[in-house]
Amino acid sequence: MARFQALTNAVLEAELDLLRERFGLGPNQKADLLREMAAIAGWAARQAEEGRVIEARRGEAVERLLHPALERLSRAAGRSVERFALNDAEVERLASILDKGFDPSPALRTALANLAQSPRRPPSLSWPGAD
Repeated sequence: MARFQALTNAVLEAELDLLRERFGLGPNQKADLLREMAAIAGWAARQAEEGRVIEARRGEAVERLLHPALERLSRAAGRSVERFALNDAEVERLASILDKGFDPSPALRTALANLAQSPRRPPSLSWPGAD
């Protein structure tokens, strides 16, 4: 594996040291810290791209995760809607499907109802092999 050397200033280095200590990592485990932080940041970025809001809750207190980078991702995802055109045969096929109506199975109805529940929780984060 190629070695990675990050150029950091004193403020960033101090913040990384605090995070490393919080994660219980040793001074020589900077790469492990960056890998874990990249996994967390990647998850947050994917949520922003999907238009989801990330919130921290403790009892009744709720704090939304706000950051300019996440806002840029959210805005960029909202603008990237692609348009497509259907040919005549595709339009006729779509019309015939829509004319039949929609009667989902009980299992699909249950799955759709679960998606609509408000107390949905984000997945727990874990790093493979960290146990």
